[in-house]
Amino acid sequence: MSRPLKVAVVGAGFSNSPDGRERWAVRAHLPALKLLPELYEVVAVCTTHMETANTSAKHFGVPHAFDSVERMLKELPEIDVVCVSVRPAYHYQVVMPALRAGKHVYCEQPLGLTTAQAQEMSDLARAKGVRTIIGHQTHYEPASLHMAQLVREGYIGKPLNFSYAYFVSNHIVPRPAHRQWVFQAAMGGHDGFRSGQSLERVIAVLGADITSICGDIAVKAPVRANLDGGPPILSDQVDNLNFLLAAGDGIMGALQVSMTAWYGTGTRFELYGTEGMLMLTTADSTQWDKKSGEGDPSRGELKLYGNHADIPKLLADPTAPERLQRQFKEIAIPDHHYYLSGIDRGRATFLVAQTWHAFAKAINEGHECAPSFRDKLKIHYIWDALDDSARDKRWAKVDYSRIGPA
Repeated sequence: MSRPLKVAVVGAGFSNSPDGRERWAVRAHLPALKLLPELYEVVAVCTTHMETANTSAKHFGVPHAFDSVERMLKELPEIDVVCVSVRPAYHYQVVMPALRAGKHVYCEQPLGLTTAQAQEMSDLARAKGVRTIIGHQTHYEPASLHMAQLVREGYIGKPLNFSYAYFVSNHIVPRPAHRQWVFQAAMGGHDGFRSGQSLERVIAVLGADITSICGDIAVKAPVRANLDGGPPILSDQVDNLNFLLAAGDGIMGALQVSMTAWYGTGTRFELYGTEGMLMLTTADSTQWDKKSGEGDPSRGELKLYGNHADIPKLLADPTAPERLQRQFKEIAIPDHHYYLSGIDRGRATFLVAQTWHAFAKAINEGHECAPSFRDKLKIHYIWDALDDSARDKRWAKVDYSRIGPA
């Protein structure tokens, strides 16, 4: 068995947020890594201040703390993997030194503020021969993995069309002051930033690239209350996105993302083919006590539903189309899509641990791990086409010509 990979986590400061949530590295990455001791050893944390780095290192029992990525890489050459969980505006300046040092990199999304930055990071990773993964943890939701498997196995026949909706309240509820950056367009880069997770899931399940897009985007909630009692938190970050999409060999679809949906229903992904249908949707979330929930509230586990058409039976015993409506059932998820146990499946920690598990396998076996930097670069090019479409009010083709070889 391979030795545990040595990991450094960048962006691991505590926030003590009044809504009970911690920053992403603290509520998801570090707890997930600590649950995988046979695969990873966390050897360092790094933040912008030694005080916060030391606090995080002490809390998680990590031996080294740094306030400089460059110094960390120089003093700990034994690091195998760098986890980049900082604001998007700083991804480039953390990822590039890690890649130059020959480290594998797990980076949250988006990959860069611009497609040019994303291209440079993807190209350098390929040149260095290291493994990369982007923070689309929803890729490793077991129900989503099984949905993709069933599509490959022909459960729905040839995919024809889909509808994808993601409705959550992240951009309309009162938020703490330290989350102000979330609502600043300059900190997220592309206007399409908030559609990244949804686009990745559509592409992964279909197994096909988005070829063209007709999109509209807007800021619907420019202000929300400040949980810390200060002035209202303002926003110029796009929080609502509506896309018409074409994918693969003539697949038609619609995707809507709303970050301003009070008590939103989460994810609902319906996919229809020549021989059946599949639907992925968010189930009810379990109760969460923010005082004991370790800063990681449950968001609800995804459930998979579907049905495969029995054409010979329908020919022998015809059924009126109206009687087929909603004739689908829940599909059990096979155990092989669950890489670990003992974690509430509705929490971020579970999906992040699933992703880290897949990343370790890819590193140890020497193969790419989806979604890689190259996979994310494709989404950046979709966002470029979105910019053209939203500006000119037209369909725009997605140009992947500069991505380079896999």
